[in-house]
Amino acid sequence: MMEGPATRVAYQGVPGAFSEEALLALMPEAVPLPGRTLEDVFTMLDSGEVEFAFVPVENSHAGSVVEAYDLMLDFPVNVKAEWIQPVHHYLLGIEGAEPTQVERVFSHPQALAQTAAFLRQARLQVEPFYDTAGAAQMVAERKDPRFAAVASRLAGERYGLTVLAEGIQTSADNATRFVLLARGAWTAQETVAAQGPGKTSLVFAVEHTPGALVRALSTFARERVNLARLESRPSRKRPWEYLFFTDVEGYAQEPSVARALRELRRLNPFVRVLGSFPQPDGHSASEAVSKAQAS
Repeated sequence: MMEGPATRVAYQGVPGAFSEEALLALMPEAVPLPGRTLEDVFTMLDSGEVEFAFVPVENSHAGSVVEAYDLMLDFPVNVKAEWIQPVHHYLLGIEGAEPTQVERVFSHPQALAQTAAFLRQARLQVEPFYDTAGAAQMVAERKDPRFAAVASRLAGERYGLTVLAEGIQTSADNATRFVLLARGAWTAQETVAAQGPGKTSLVFAVEHTPGALVRALSTFARERVNLARLESRPSRKRPWEYLFFTDVEGYAQEPSVARALRELRRLNPFVRVLGSFPQPDGHSASEAVSKAQAS
């Protein structure tokens, strides 16, 4: 029996990027296709160049990747699965370099933030770069022992760099949350359920009146639906108008969540569900991916 074509998935960065490493942990058989920026990744998905996009949305210590959330509003996409990837950062230099020779370190701002304590203690000059693996590639090309990159072990292997220090992330429990996106706005039919509990991501706006946010959040409290996350972002339409990005526990079709969403829509001018999918663990995420690929 002939197998179908491999699933193409876009990620931000160059080969060896932390996002590629996380993608292959979730989807080992996927064909990863790099995009230089997050907007490039969303454009690849929107154009049909790939079946899915895999993007970081939050780090446990550095916080949200706000550009990803903004792009989820700009493009018609829906979340199929979520993946939590432990972060292990390495200081990488050219072959033969010694740690004492390093003066300047290049990496993505998120990676620099996640390794700030190590870099500060080592008194290294940091230089933001558009991507972790891109920084590793640049260091390999420069062949200067004074330059190093903060990136994954995979990036070091891809570009022939030496590990000068490992496990340099500030916290041992550092992790990044990724989402797998498909083309098209969410509908109830887009929900990919698996065994175990679900999660629903949404964004909403409230009227600029006293108590509007409290009334919005009360719709979930009355239905005993737990909020796993709440974050405000400027709407980019009018000054001082905000959108609220929220994760709630439960699938959108569960009666309590469905009732809360109906009331939220009645009260507020804008509500958009971004996705309803299994809560992240290895088994349920893999099951969700398999169902999404089959749909």
